[in-house]
Amino acid sequence: MAVSRSRNIHWLDDAFSVCALASYDAVKAMSARCDRTSTAGLLLSATAWQCEGDVLRAESTLRRAAENVTDAERPYVVEFLAPLLISRGLFTRAGALLGTAAIPPAFEVGRLALRAVVDAATGNIRLSEAHGLAAREAIAGMDDDALRMRVHQRLAMAAYYRGRATEALDEVAKGLRSARLLAAHRAACTLHSVAYATYYSLTGDFDAARRQAYAIVREADLGGDESCRASAQVAIYELAAERGDDAEVAAARTALAFEPFPEQYRERFAGGIADVLRLGWNGEFATCRNALIVLKDTAGRTDGERALCRAMLALVSVALGDDDAARRLSRQAISTSARPRKHIVAFEMRYRRLARALAAVAGDLVGDVVRGRRAVDARFLRDDADVTALLKLRSDTSPSGVPASVRGYARFIGLVRTALHARPSAGPLTESEAEILRMLATGRNAPQIAAVLGRSPHTVRTHIRNASAKLETRGRVDMLARARQLGVLAEPRAIRLGGAST
Repeated sequence: MAVSRSRNIHWLDDAFSVCALASYDAVKAMSARCDRTSTAGLLLSATAWQCEGDVLRAESTLRRAAENVTDAERPYVVEFLAPLLISRGLFTRAGALLGTAAIPPAFEVGRLALRAVVDAATGNIRLSEAHGLAAREAIAGMDDDALRMRVHQRLAMAAYYRGRATEALDEVAKGLRSARLLAAHRAACTLHSVAYATYYSLTGDFDAARRQAYAIVREADLGGDESCRASAQVAIYELAAERGDDAEVAAARTALAFEPFPEQYRERFAGGIADVLRLGWNGEFATCRNALIVLKDTAGRTDGERALCRAMLALVSVALGDDDAARRLSRQAISTSARPRKHIVAFEMRYRRLARALAAVAGDLVGDVVRGRRAVDARFLRDDADVTALLKLRSDTSPSGVPASVRGYARFIGLVRTALHARPSAGPLTESEAEILRMLATGRNAPQIAAVLGRSPHTVRTHIRNASAKLETRGRVDMLARARQLGVLAEPRAIRLGGAST
């Protein structure tokens, strides 16, 4: 029995090393020689599924392994299952898994680094720093490049979740040195992915993020990791769209259409936003609206993602002439994008900032000026160059000087403004304000207008006050005279009455 157990651990050690360091082809080759039902076989199968992009099947395989392993085998499974859960944002589950078994000395450092990641992602920054420091001190005197690489990758991720860009990139550089010595291309993909996320979300250096995305593609090709390659291809498309780069967007879309990508990357949120930006540049706003509704309502969306969808829907509503929807969606985006008290990861904060800026622009375009400007005076938006640049587009029609990281959004706003200016002229008024003035001119009062339009009298009176301020008039008679002079009251037969025309 002791000999059999020793042989199993030997197989498991070999499988563990191959899963961590070798190419996809090597993983498949060893899997073919191994008992598929053993712990080693399950690790190899899960790694192959993950390389192929079937992350859910990989997770299911590892969970099955975790349920049936011995105490001696469990740490091997945890070393792969916990990072997989983390990659899917299941931090609480990963944290629970890390505390399920005693840790042999060989796995203690890696486990400390994983705890640093989970603590950082769940907002326990001090504990994350303590675990990270302990892991860093433990590997300082070790001569194990594979372990060092794995720990540096995890410490880089922990630093990213803590918002420490310099520290994250320093850990990535250390991990890549070990990865190159070991020719561990799949591990290098993961390290470059952390660098990409750091440049994209923390530093805003989109040129550096783009270089990291292409580096992931190169390493994925060498390691045979289709999952990482797909992730990087989608990232390149996202970056091209946010930069407003037509040539690169076209090339990236061709690559995405040509290759059969795993389902998880087809549904990636930022890829969907890139699709919407591209449609907006082509003036296809009705299609934009449909795509954004589906994107917003997909299960698992964060508050920041939903807020960004609502803000972009508000802009689309402006382009389509639905000012009431634009106003409502803008306010919803502002409400949803408020910074929560607890710690949130960098990409979520970026979506919230973008949502606030775009919602403020949409609100401004339909006359909801005060609410929009109050919303962007939040502490977490101050000194953000992207937000500042987008807010200038409320009054500046030229997107020149906009940072590359939001040039695609600026271009989208420019097309919305063009659609707005192409509407039939109502002078300085929004269509809702002009419609209410036409109804005032027929002798109706605010409650009567509210009943016809299905709005509250308070909303109607607000529109009347806004119209009076824009026309620089005092009193109803003066306001209607000025509106008539501008042609706003022309063709009173077009007024809507309960959905009919008169």
